[in-house]
Amino acid sequence: MGYALCGGLVLASCSSEGSDPAFVAPAFGEWVQFEPEGALCSDGSPYKFWVEFSETSDDLIIFFQGGGACWDYESCSGETGIRGAANPNGLPDTHADEHESISGQSFNANQVYPLLNSDPDVSPMADWNKVFVPYCTGDIYSGTRTATYSNPNPGEADLVFRHVGHLNILRMTEMLDEMFTTVPRLFVSGCSAGGAGAIANYYFLRTGIQGVERGYLLNDSGPVFPSTAATSRSLPLYDTIRPSWGVDTLIDSAPQSELLQDDFGQLVTALADEFPEDRLATTVFRLDYNFSLYSYERFYTREDMEIVLFDGEGLGLDEDVALDRAAVHSLFWDDLALFRDLADTKNNFGYYIPFYRTTNSSHCVTVPGFEEVTIPEALDLFRNDFGALAWLGSEIDDMDLRQYVEHLLADEEPLQSYFESEGEGPFVPCTPAAFDANACEAAVGSD
Repeated sequence: MGYALCGGLVLASCSSEGSDPAFVAPAFGEWVQFEPEGALCSDGSPYKFWVEFSETSDDLIIFFQGGGACWDYESCSGETGIRGAANPNGLPDTHADEHESISGQSFNANQVYPLLNSDPDVSPMADWNKVFVPYCTGDIYSGTRTATYSNPNPGEADLVFRHVGHLNILRMTEMLDEMFTTVPRLFVSGCSAGGAGAIANYYFLRTGIQGVERGYLLNDSGPVFPSTAATSRSLPLYDTIRPSWGVDTLIDSAPQSELLQDDFGQLVTALADEFPEDRLATTVFRLDYNFSLYSYERFYTREDMEIVLFDGEGLGLDEDVALDRAAVHSLFWDDLALFRDLADTKNNFGYYIPFYRTTNSSHCVTVPGFEEVTIPEALDLFRNDFGALAWLGSEIDDMDLRQYVEHLLADEEPLQSYFESEGEGPFVPCTPAAFDANACEAAVGSD
């Protein structure tokens, strides 16, 4: 195995022979916790990540946890009902082993995220070394800044929030470089904020882990959209988060930084050019109603049937109002079209875009689907037949996302893209291509 130096790590043992002691994995087949020196969560508590070492493979998958984002007192405090970010109070030591609770039962990260699963029927990377990257900084892993948000309530304390996700990843990468000196294949992924974090930090992982021979990226449901075209809809979001999180520090160190300063959505181009032999992709549902809300609900509103910029406080678009939902889908489809046009110019950047599934508001393709499965049935499948649950609802025709990941890893095949054009699900009448106000109202009302 390509394990390397102990450095400053707290490990089971190190070789005492030679000037460079060899890294000895403390355990195989279970999550091992590490704390990079100086890495912090938003509340100032220590940042942690977890590694599951393989006895049979030198390959490495790194998966970023999702969990929203925040950029002001309203969203970062969690006190106003506005969407915020995960784990604002830090990370427990049980975060990987007891990652989610469903009906009182705990499931670890390997069960919540199929790509981290150790069953080859579930994940093409079942026997790889695995890194689980948790989220606690509210900045899609792109921040370098500690912000102080003014409390609107007189006499109450302001909120200090450490948006230092990118700095944490740099410190984590240093440790991974010491752990893994030979990495034939590196696969970087994550969903939602984790998908955005995966693509934002891909360059730094790919170059910082020096033993990597070839890289693969799957950004799930955290698309970084072009922002300067006339039909771009994400610029108000980008203009807000860049100064709040200190994203320019990341951009300045990235390839083609001048291009990215003008339009961070050109990251697709920069990465594809920087690593022409790597295979890179994005997956997202066309009717995603989670990432899209983060992107638009605070920046746009409606004036009758026209979508306009919103400059007030609170929310401009209400997720429970049918015409507002239709507006969100319209904005998202505009951005998706720009993204596809850009990705189509690169033969090493593909996409896998199914239309809809009921699970999680069509958000995150790399988490298990619950299509036509009751909670008791899902719990049984989680425990006894995870392969039957893992990729439900991710299909495009006869392919599911697991098969697309296999394709992504198949270096000998030209990289393909897949886009489900046929609409499905109750919210088709809320989409630009088939808009029907009454039917959309009925669908939202029955949701």
